[in-house]
Amino acid sequence: MQKKPERRKIALFSTSFLPYSQTFIFDEIRSHSDDYFVEVFCKERLNEGRFPYPHFNKPKGKLSEVIYENLGWWPAFDKLFKEGDFDLIHAHFGTGAVYALPYVKKHDIPFVVTFHGNDVAALMGTQKYHYSRWRYYLKSKQIFEEADMLLAASEELKALLIELGAHEKKVKVYRLGIDLEKFNYTDPDTAKDKVTFVMVGRFTEKKGHIYTLKALKKVLEEGLYAELTLVGSGKLEADLRAYIDKNGLTKHVHFKGVLSPEEVSEELKKSDVLIAPSIVTFDHDRESGLIVVKEAQATGRPVIGTWHGGIYEIIDDNETGFLLPERNAGILAEKMIKMIKDPELQLKFGKAGRKKMEEEYDLKKQVAILESHYESLITGQQ
Repeated sequence: MQKKPERRKIALFSTSFLPYSQTFIFDEIRSHSDDYFVEVFCKERLNEGRFPYPHFNKPKGKLSEVIYENLGWWPAFDKLFKEGDFDLIHAHFGTGAVYALPYVKKHDIPFVVTFHGNDVAALMGTQKYHYSRWRYYLKSKQIFEEADMLLAASEELKALLIELGAHEKKVKVYRLGIDLEKFNYTDPDTAKDKVTFVMVGRFTEKKGHIYTLKALKKVLEEGLYAELTLVGSGKLEADLRAYIDKNGLTKHVHFKGVLSPEEVSEELKKSDVLIAPSIVTFDHDRESGLIVVKEAQATGRPVIGTWHGGIYEIIDDNETGFLLPERNAGILAEKMIKMIKDPELQLKFGKAGRKKMEEEYDLKKQVAILESHYESLITGQQ
């Protein structure tokens, strides 16, 4: 048995460590105080160049990854838990909790699960019938029972978890913070003769890209000039490009591909307004506390978003941006036109948004709250 380290030792389960869309996990790990050490357990290691973190464990080789994925158990991991003297296990996403569950039960270690959005949707509607979700759906009640704390990224997710059977006293809202130094405030250029809107996110249905394109078409038909920057990639890219070509938007829409967090920050600063028209899809896929909405406001950019998931908790309607109903390109176009015609409103919303981020979403402050949750479980003083 190894000697217990002076720092609290956290075992973090993340199925894949890390896809581009989960920068927030990397930021969270790096922002812990010196009192905490995080060791990652994952099926596969992705993007090591972009997310350099040496303290991880995974099955060796593709065959081992497949075995681990199907069994939800790996002997070498169990050995590490026997020797590692971990203080707490934290799983990101309910789907990741499936892999943590055996070690929680066998070694009786305090257990925290963070739910981010689609992992809750996967327990609802048609997703739960897909073969890739069967084990997660069948294990979900055990996860709710064995977890000492369930962290929801928004009030909506908290309500849904309780509705699905999680004990109300276990569920807490924990809002992910952002790095306010990386996403620092800059004044927009209100003197330029065009307004650039931007969307950042995977090209999937729930992001609502098609509604932005339809709204942009309406804006241009009103005789106003605007451009749209799209950051990201995904399975719907070909469909979006086809719509753009068919509707004569090619000169107004620019694809930037997948960017690093630093590049996203610069792209936000070059733009004037972020658009986040997210929707709940047929299979209940949804957003929670959308990170890019926070990043945009931190840089001083107003946001046009939907009354969806946790977005309304981040945007103060008519104060830091606009909120509108899902799937409504007409109202979205109206809000875009308002932003185009009123540069001072952009500036006013941008400054208010930055202040809100400083007060409510500072990464260091939020991680300190997370550590207080850890400590309450480790010491048994909830």
